[in-house]
Parts: sequence; structure tokens; C-alpha cells
Amino acid sequence: MEELKSGESRVVDVDGQEVALFNVDGAAYAISNRCAHRGGPLSRGHLEGTAVRCPLHGWLFDLRTGICLNQPEVSLPVYPVFCEDGKFCIK
Repeated sequence: MEELKSGESRVVDVDGQEVALFNVDGAAYAISNRCAHRGGPLSRGHLEGTAVRCPLHGWLFDLRTGICLNQPEVSLPVYPVFCEDGKFCIK
């Protein structure tokens, strides 16, 4: 995977699942790309610290836990990310 600059995101495939990968000040986070509300593409959302706001209806997801901050009973899968040879990789 190519290097991802701080503040950027991209969609990657992890075992057939669309995953949004984010670089937040050098720390990488990976979460399901589809919002639990209406399936909005989180990779196109607005970063707010270590959370991403869905571009369709504004639900805010914590990138560390996958928990929706608007609806705490809702969560999305998160994926471990590691750095190898200067590139972010998802397990």
C-alpha cells in the first residue's frame, strides 16, 4: 500500500470488505468504510481528531473503537494497522 499522508484517507480491500484507512497525525486507523446508518462512505467523511463524520447524515465514529458517538449502541468493525517498510498495512 502506498504511503498515506496525515489527514488523508483511502479505501482498501481486506478479505473482501471495504475498509477506510486514515492517517491521523502519523497514527493509522482502519474502520469499515460503510456507515451503519445509511451506508455512507466513511473514507469521504470529515476527520475530527480520532473520529470521522459520515458525509451523508453526520454520524460520528471513533476510529479507535468503531463506536458511533451519536448512537453508542451502534459500532463498526475496526482493524489493526501496522507500519512495515514505511507503509501502513492492515491485518
